[in-house]
Amino acid sequence: MALRAEGNDPVEVVSGTFDDFEVDLLCRFTAFVDRVRETKILQKGMPAITNIEWKATEGMKWTCAAYDNGELHELLHVLRPLILYNEVASFERITGILGRTLISDKFRGHLKLQRVIFKNGELNLYMQIIINDHPLLDDETLKLWLNGEQYHTDEEKAVAWRNIEKALTVENTRALVITQLQAKVKALFNIQYIVNLILEKADAQAAIPLDLAHDAAQDQ
Repeated sequence: MALRAEGNDPVEVVSGTFDDFEVDLLCRFTAFVDRVRETKILQKGMPAITNIEWKATEGMKWTCAAYDNGELHELLHVLRPLILYNEVASFERITGILGRTLISDKFRGHLKLQRVIFKNGELNLYMQIIINDHPLLDDETLKLWLNGEQYHTDEEKAVAWRNIEKALTVENTRALVITQLQAKVKALFNIQYIVNLILEKADAQAAIPLDLAHDAAQDQ
């Protein structure tokens, strides 16, 4: 497999051997990611925070395109087998297979960056916002919402999330969760690009150039 930058010149050739079970998991993973691409919210353009400002009369204000709950719930449904750790073809398991099989310093750096983006979001590479001792741009905060309000009904997590919502406003928390989910989707697309190269498919494009190695990711 040849990893390429934005041009056509290969950055590095990486090789490895996958057994039949692993190939099956890779196929299942890319099929799951294709379902994400087909969701309504992705088809119209997935929203994310585009501006953060502080207004004396309103407090913190995050600019993010609106989306409806139906679009959000569809997205969460198709993301479930990809973002829940114990699912057989989850992002964590597939990146684990890739990391064990494709031995390369450059590829390891690219894989690390995707894991950082998937876990804590892209904005976390550049900044952090803390409310009530909770870092907002963080996987644990998103899990409060997922486990308290969406995938599960953990009352303790639901209360913690409602406290964040009260401090941040409902509008801002909606901007926060969709931005963090957008980062997960971007990382999924980038890993699907690698998987499709392995499977000798070329029907997906990387969302982030393969030669990107943000310094902040090295500190995570």
